[in-house]
Amino acid sequence: MKGVFLSHKILPMVAGSWLIVAGAEGQAPIWSDEFDQVGAPNEAYWSYDLGDGGWGNNEIQTYTNDSANVRVEGGYLYITAQEQQLKGKRRSYTSARIKTQEKLTVRYGTLEARIKVPNLADGLWPAFWTLGRDFPEVGWPACGELDVMEMGSQSAIAEGLVNRRVGSTAHWEHGGGYAGYGLTLDAPTDLNNDFHVFRMEWTPDFVSTYLDGQQIWVIDISPGACTDCTEFHQPHFIILNMAVGGSYTGLFSYRDITATFPAEMVVDWVRIYDNGFTELSGSAIPGTEAHVEAINVGVSGRKRVRGTADVQVRDEKGDAVAGADVTVQFSGSFNETVTATTGGDGWAAFTTSGRVKSPSFQACVTDLVHPSMAYVPVDNVEECANF
Repeated sequence: MKGVFLSHKILPMVAGSWLIVAGAEGQAPIWSDEFDQVGAPNEAYWSYDLGDGGWGNNEIQTYTNDSANVRVEGGYLYITAQEQQLKGKRRSYTSARIKTQEKLTVRYGTLEARIKVPNLADGLWPAFWTLGRDFPEVGWPACGELDVMEMGSQSAIAEGLVNRRVGSTAHWEHGGGYAGYGLTLDAPTDLNNDFHVFRMEWTPDFVSTYLDGQQIWVIDISPGACTDCTEFHQPHFIILNMAVGGSYTGLFSYRDITATFPAEMVVDWVRIYDNGFTELSGSAIPGTEAHVEAINVGVSGRKRVRGTADVQVRDEKGDAVAGADVTVQFSGSFNETVTATTGGDGWAAFTTSGRVKSPSFQACVTDLVHPSMAYVPVDNVEECANF
């Protein structure tokens, strides 16, 4: 999404058309957002970039999280650029930029999005792209950037191809400076009349992009070909946005913008497929291993009391695990086995049926079953507690 610049100082080895990559047809995604809820984008997956200031590209819109600019409805994500009339015939613009930062990151894999762009003429700049997870620490371009799809470029405007030309670009740091490599593909017809699938294939050796299965661009990122491309071997997060104006479009003032508003970038789905190298991480990815994090014991009642236990279950990432069936064995003053299921906070509550005066007992977790996670007792922080 940064401006597309071709570095003449350092170019990676670029593979030719001999690279053949199979599509994802028939394969189940390992992660997807089908946008099947209503309202704001799923907060488990998406957050927002907010504000103005040009975003490093001289963009002239302000990004918001207002429903007028971003919403999910009828099975689609809508990113809507809006125009506001100001005094003196001046105009301002709002739009949206959503990202999976700190919620979902991917290293290698097949990334796809089915997108319908609006009429871009002239000044609209939709994009589907990724940034390196370490962006907050190292900044750009050291974090790396992979542009799966950008449209609305200055060259496309000049050549009357603004609704046909799709660009893909890699940006990275090289020798303390900037390096970039990008190409474009001109579709035979305008792309704003229907949905199209934009895909990126990312392996340890190559990154390539496609429009409806036709290759746009490919770059060799293997160590022998690209000696300073570590940015493309680190996890990235996904971004969807639509800018107004900016360096990519060559339009920097409201006076230059001729596009029709409101303008909607519509996304049917975003999917990630495993290509044999894929690694996913982040809070949106459920854990695969469960353990007991804590056990608290007590009593309930007055003269003759019942024994109680509260057990907390977490996964290997430290997140609460819901839906785990936990079995606790009470011994001592009570001799009972009780099973309960963890709630959304990862806690399950247990109470004995028997009552005693002045109890002394122990409660131990003897089993934990979850439909999609393995119980790993060696990771237990606690297994028993005494009262």
